Amino acid sequence: MKKIKSRLFKLVVVIFGLALLSFTQANKQTIKGWFLAGSNPESYEIGITKNKERNSNVAYLKSIEPNIKGFGTIMQNFEPKKFLGKKVKLTSYIKSKSIKDWAGMWLRIDGTNRGKSLGFDNMQNRPIKGTTNWTKYEIILKVPKEAVNIAYGVLTSGTGEVLIDDFKFEIVSDNVKNTGHQGAIKLKEPTNVNFEESF
Repeated sequence: MKKIKSRLFKLVVVIFGLALLSFTQANKQTIKGWFLAGSNPESYEIGITKNKERNSNVAYLKSIEPNIKGFGTIMQNFEPKKFLGKKVKLTSYIKSKSIKDWAGMWLRIDGTNRGKSLGFDNMQNRPIKGTTNWTKYEIILKVPKEAVNIAYGVLTSGTGEVLIDDFKFEIVSDNVKNTGHQGAIKLKEPTNVNFEESF
């Protein structure tokens, strides 16, 4: 009985070790500062390649399975300190190849309330589809003073490949229109209750 328990314990340890190794390999960082995530990250691959058109290194996110339900994203997070209370514009250059569903750059502003963003735009209302040349895309969102994290990247839903280069953040005027939606705005008092006022 003791031998059976001992062998069983060893088997559990081996299985756990293999599972942990698999998880680590699937989530290891292949590009400094960036990681692969999404609803189906195991169906995608990220990396760096030299691009003659841009005359520089560019990142890629590509599907590695023929049929995918869900999405993968190349992304990173950072502290929003210098952007607090300001409106920011995120830009990058993206080239797509055989995007079957859609792809898009995205930006999310996080607060302390986990699972509820203070601002978000993933370009789903202006998606990248099919095969496209290098194009500059932009997202504009306000970063509230209570923000604790900024997450951003490029996603692909379904199959296809995107090449990505030159992300840039810059502060813009509050008068510049947002491209995405902001979280709920807390007003000082009831406002525009009869819906007669416009922006």
